[in-house]
Amino acid sequence: MIRCIIVEDEPLARKLLEEYCGKLSSLELLGSFSNGLGALDFLKTAEADLVFLDIKMPDLSGLELAKLLKQECRFIFTTAFAEYALEGFELNAVDYLLKPFDFARFLRAVQKVEQSTLASTKEEDFLFVKDGRVWRKLMLQSIYYIQGAKDYVTFHFEEGKLMSLMTLKELESELSEKGFIRIHQSYIINKLQIQSFSNDKVEVNAQFLPVSQSYKLAFKRAMSIPE
Repeated sequence: MIRCIIVEDEPLARKLLEEYCGKLSSLELLGSFSNGLGALDFLKTAEADLVFLDIKMPDLSGLELAKLLKQECRFIFTTAFAEYALEGFELNAVDYLLKPFDFARFLRAVQKVEQSTLASTKEEDFLFVKDGRVWRKLMLQSIYYIQGAKDYVTFHFEEGKLMSLMTLKELESELSEKGFIRIHQSYIINKLQIQSFSNDKVEVNAQFLPVSQSYKLAFKRAMSIPE
């Protein structure tokens, strides 16, 4: 889940952003502020992953606030003034929303944050899996999907397959915070490896895997699809 705050001095624009954030289960809105000083004070004791940040504000502008926080957060700038876009991107903004913007445009910006989060997954992220009498190291990024059958699972990854004695339930709790999604009683997929998807199936490594009815809602939330 992405922890976020809103910094926007216009009440109607701030309320709209709050409503948009509330529609996505992938976002946890920690706070909403009408000025940069309030947000700066809040972030002294709280940690946010993402800031929706207006640029033209009194006392402390959005650009000035971003310069103070650029090592700590990602930014999506929201403003009615297109001329600030270049400076915003120079501060490593993920996206730049030009007012007025609709929910679809907001959603695309959030998905960019999610993609950049997945892309920054460290190479050190790995899993040791028992293979016969030895434990084998699997890099999480290399795993396409995991298929379960009773007390065994099969890992499908770049180098091939590996069967191990464990259950999908055990893996689900361990991998859910690392970009893996349970889509079926028999499948867990790596979100980073998804090539395409629809309401009832997901394409991973040219294989089409079913999304069962009982996991559809959780899958939609994981993919930031409005319910």
